[in-house]
Amino acid sequence: MLNAIAWALACFGVVAADIALSVVLFSALGVASVFMGFSIDDLDIQLLQAAAQTASFLMALLWWRCLWPRSFMARSQSEHPLGGGARGAWKRIACVIVIGLALQVVVSYVTDAVLSLLPDAAADYSELVEETGMGDTSPLAVLTTVLGAPFCEELLVRGVIFEFSLRAFNPQCRPLWKRRRRASAQDGAIVPWAALSTWGVAAAIVLQAAIFGFMHMNWVQGCYAGAAGLIFGWVLVTTGKLRYTILLHFAFNAGSYLMGLLWFVNTPLDVAITVAIAGVIHVEAMRSLRHACGMDAASALLP
Repeated sequence: MLNAIAWALACFGVVAADIALSVVLFSALGVASVFMGFSIDDLDIQLLQAAAQTASFLMALLWWRCLWPRSFMARSQSEHPLGGGARGAWKRIACVIVIGLALQVVVSYVTDAVLSLLPDAAADYSELVEETGMGDTSPLAVLTTVLGAPFCEELLVRGVIFEFSLRAFNPQCRPLWKRRRRASAQDGAIVPWAALSTWGVAAAIVLQAAIFGFMHMNWVQGCYAGAAGLIFGWVLVTTGKLRYTILLHFAFNAGSYLMGLLWFVNTPLDVAITVAIAGVIHVEAMRSLRHACGMDAASALLP
């Protein structure tokens, strides 16, 4: 129990560190603005967002590189490498992209349907979108949303936080992350450890998804980001590689800019049919991804 509490708190500590880094960055920009004669309020909000993402990415990258040799992902990749060659890799890439796009369709229409029943919440969310520039379609906004967020958030959440989540619910694997710090990933194969428990992996997926939702700091985005985080976590466990969740996040965020292509979906019946079709495509893509990874790789983190 103490192990779970300690590592769960460590997960939230990662979020706190990310927030603290942004505070320090914006404070530094505020001080610089005084000496350089400009107001930080005059800066483009997307430029500030890009600066914060860059700082967060660098922190997450350094943190993940430190954790990697003793991580479950390193152990998984050394024991259960993905096969299939180039053809298998391209199939996995295609499946992940389809999962992301289909998930965006389902999430967008379900969110709109729920907000239509809550007009006050919808008005507050619309105001938030306008104030924070989330609806901006400028090149910099698209860049930070489609490229910046996937790299930054995946390293931080599916990398560092998910690793801590696995440690929280799998104390039997303590020898893996307690071994010498400078051991290489290949050395992990000689470290004796007990296999991860199925419930431990499932609990870790739920915890990282909940934290992912919390990081968005508003209940609308928090709800759908938390739901999407469950799929992201499943893809990470299935593939054993962070690159696929980065690609998934890219496809999911890019899909938000492609929703305009569904201009012909207007009536509630149209929406229901579209969501149903996207749901079926999503499930089939997940099934194909599992098959493309092979049964051994798909259960790489499981006993």
